[in-house]
Amino acid sequence: MHFKASVEYGMRAVLYLAEKGSICSSREVAEEMSIPRDYLIQLAQLLRNAGIIHARPGKNGGYILAKDASNISMLDVFNALQNDRPRAEHKDEEGVSNLLREITAACSTVEREMEEYMSSITLQKMIDRIHDKESENASGSTRSQVLA
Repeated sequence: MHFKASVEYGMRAVLYLAEKGSICSSREVAEEMSIPRDYLIQLAQLLRNAGIIHARPGKNGGYILAKDASNISMLDVFNALQNDRPRAEHKDEEGVSNLLREITAACSTVEREMEEYMSSITLQKMIDRIHDKESENASGSTRSQVLA
């Protein structure tokens, strides 16, 4: 599964802010995370509207997380950046075949399980995992970790 560019860039940006823990300029985030600056500014507006980041204007302004990284899930970020995601339309119950009903139910189950998993992963867990991997690489360990 691949995220669309807006989701990946948005996740990069919020993870960078979580790691830094302070106000970061749009230029800094864009350069460090390889995100086109104009695109970052558009994504930041969506993240701000969702209450994930604060934007401070001015010379010493920039972006900062709106709440602690342990209180922001990957699902929060995903939903903020997927606000244009169209939903499938369903016909009236009378015109729906049993097969369509079953397929729709199966798709709903997968979506619910993905959302549940993504809601269990916080920005802080991701940052911790990144630091754990850095420690493993520095020590030469090959132990693998699973997010939970």
